[in-house]
Amino acid sequence: MSNLAIRSTDDFTTILHSININLYKFDLKRCDERTFYVTISLHYEQHEAICDLIYLIDKEELYGAISLNNLYERAQQFFLKHFKYELMYTDEMLIAKNFSQTIQLQACLKTYSEKYPKYVQPKFFK
Repeated sequence: MSNLAIRSTDDFTTILHSININLYKFDLKRCDERTFYVTISLHYEQHEAICDLIYLIDKEELYGAISLNNLYERAQQFFLKHFKYELMYTDEMLIAKNFSQTIQLQACLKTYSEKYPKYVQPKFFK
């Protein structure tokens, strides 16, 4: 078996279905008019990693990915360790897109839109 990380979108879709993604924390003070942050937890079996998602609100669609901050490495290591998979930017966007459709994110987005209504569009709410 190779030590190389797997890099296939089909493989990542399978991985995504085998993990649980939950809201860990939402702090409105971290957000601004154009960017929306949430901290999520990634769970696989008894393992967990915490990372931030950043969404760009001033776009036609709700685009997001894993934020490149001090938690980023933990998310990368989570997928490498448990799935031998190296995250690509498109995978991060898929994580953010899937999480954007959850009730948890929708509740945070509602709170965000009360303070920063300028760019929030009705279609962001599912």
